[in-house]
Amino acid sequence: MEPGRVVEELLALPVMPVGEARDHAPAKSGFYAWWCEEDAVPAEVPAPPHPVAEYRLLYVGIAPNGAGSASNLRKRLRQHTSANIGSSTFRFSLAALLSEREGWQPVWTDRPALDDGDRAELGRWQREHLRVRCCEVTEPWTVEAAVIASMRPPMNREHNERHPFYTLMGVARNELRRAARGLVRPE
Repeated sequence: MEPGRVVEELLALPVMPVGEARDHAPAKSGFYAWWCEEDAVPAEVPAPPHPVAEYRLLYVGIAPNGAGSASNLRKRLRQHTSANIGSSTFRFSLAALLSEREGWQPVWTDRPALDDGDRAELGRWQREHLRVRCCEVTEPWTVEAAVIASMRPPMNREHNERHPFYTLMGVARNELRRAARGLVRPE
């Protein structure tokens, strides 16, 4: 599928609530776009508005990320809605932007993490404030860079180095890593 057609699909309605996306996204390869309510993330995040709905674009991802991966859209969205932050770049980025405001305390295992209570709160926050749109594409990694360049999601760092939020997103992630290393998870 051509990048322009993928972008059209990701901008189309309806966007699914998180629970629905988690359980009913296709078990196929493709793209997903995470949309948030207007004021869900801090104002400094330059999230582009949806063309017709009252949502703002946060992140665009693919599943699988290459020919050798067994991932698909449903598996990836489940990871993005339940895994700990060290296993999902999207959840890690959300936690980096929201931890201070929401009162979540990151901890360090072999990577940044949230304890069970804070991880559950992140999931609740996602269900309350986010929506997802999927688009089936046979080899999404072949057009990923072009789709990200066109849509300009602020939370993506790969293929998005020229985005005005690129550096600030990196700083927020690094601050979360430092905060997590300052706390030790009890054995």
